[in-house]
Amino acid sequence: MIPQLPNSNMYIPQILETVQSQARSLVTDQSPFAETTFVLNGTGVAGLLDGEEAMSTVALAQVYDGSKWLGWYNTPGSYIIGKRFLHLAHSIVSGSHVNPGSGAGSETVRIDPALLLQHDGWPRGPVFKGIYSGTSMQVTGPLASLLMKKCIGMPGTAIKGRETQAVNVTIARLENVPGLQPEMKFRYSPPIYAVIPIAVSLATCALCGLYGEWYAFSMILLGILARGLTCVFISSGELLFDHPKCAEGSPPGDGILGCDRELVLLKGDENVVNAVTRGRLFFSFRSKHACRIAKLCSFLLIVQAIAQLICIPQSNILGQLMFALSIAASWVYNLWFVSFDKKEVRQKIFCDVLGSPKLDKFVFPNRCSAMVLLLLFSGYKQELSGDPTKLKKIMDSLLPSGSLVWEVWKEIIIERLTKELPLRFEGTHWNHRDLTSESDRVLLETLLKDAQTAYDAFINNR
Repeated sequence: MIPQLPNSNMYIPQILETVQSQARSLVTDQSPFAETTFVLNGTGVAGLLDGEEAMSTVALAQVYDGSKWLGWYNTPGSYIIGKRFLHLAHSIVSGSHVNPGSGAGSETVRIDPALLLQHDGWPRGPVFKGIYSGTSMQVTGPLASLLMKKCIGMPGTAIKGRETQAVNVTIARLENVPGLQPEMKFRYSPPIYAVIPIAVSLATCALCGLYGEWYAFSMILLGILARGLTCVFISSGELLFDHPKCAEGSPPGDGILGCDRELVLLKGDENVVNAVTRGRLFFSFRSKHACRIAKLCSFLLIVQAIAQLICIPQSNILGQLMFALSIAASWVYNLWFVSFDKKEVRQKIFCDVLGSPKLDKFVFPNRCSAMVLLLLFSGYKQELSGDPTKLKKIMDSLLPSGSLVWEVWKEIIIERLTKELPLRFEGTHWNHRDLTSESDRVLLETLLKDAQTAYDAFINNR
């Protein structure tokens, strides 16, 4: 009979406890709680706090004046930030920058901020369909995302009619902002609350040094340096908004943003609409060594995360509490930044590019009425209402096609729009000669009444 060997895993906790106690015995101090045998689990503290919020504060450091001085504090989630910076280094794209003053070109690099802000979906907007140009975009820019969120959050005027599935329609009249440029920079005043985590980290680090808690002292200091140097790197660049300039003779940029139950009609100058749909945010760095610096920041942050997990349990209870306090203060600040200050930054960028567009929102009880209202507003004072081909193409992309009833309905609507006749109907319209079934005629009557509901809403709100 083969003797059963003891499980070696049962000795691992005893070995770790022995190593920790021997390491603590090497440091003699007279700090408070020095005689206690309680050990705070530093691994558990680090695991409870997420790094996504900390990532946002790093990513938006570029928009603040003096941002290189705002990041010098110990923060949670350094491992996540380090991994994200490693991906950032691999995404760097070379470009060229011309200094107008010197007339000489200097090498620059561009980084997609989506790698730093990917957790909240900010850089990606909804589907866009151009009304006049026929452009179809599955993914739009960050301004389209901000505009859509703004429209979703605002109240709308409820339109009475046949109830199926409600559809929200927002008419966005975009202004031509005088300061709109193909490339724009953003700089704002920093939040005053940014000094709180810095003060807490420095104070806890000083207390640990005063009482000889050198493990905690070194780890807090390492956290301050790692995040501070990361913010210095990020603040050396600029957050820019770039959108392609429209070619001369281009058709109006009006189009429909969104799909399903939330639709936004963009109306305005083609340059402004182009900024909403095609505009992109990116980080621009003038140093050709940006890739190496990003990798160095990534290495430093990952080393910090691993070192803290190993060294903090070796410290006495005072050092562990000071470390936890510095992490907690930073965590609370990061949460506040994500929930409040980040929204402020978005709103400022939105206003700098788009100004204050006029938004009128309507809540329709069915999709048919919503689509007719979009056609009415898109063709109002434009050449669309006189182009049956474009009207038919838009209808086919937004409503069912192929059915005889729907084709007859579209034919009637297009005819009245091209002749600029009111969308008011009677029995002669739904008793169409091509419809032999009574059920088809009833359906056509229902759809025509839906169109009339949209027309009444258009007359009252145009």
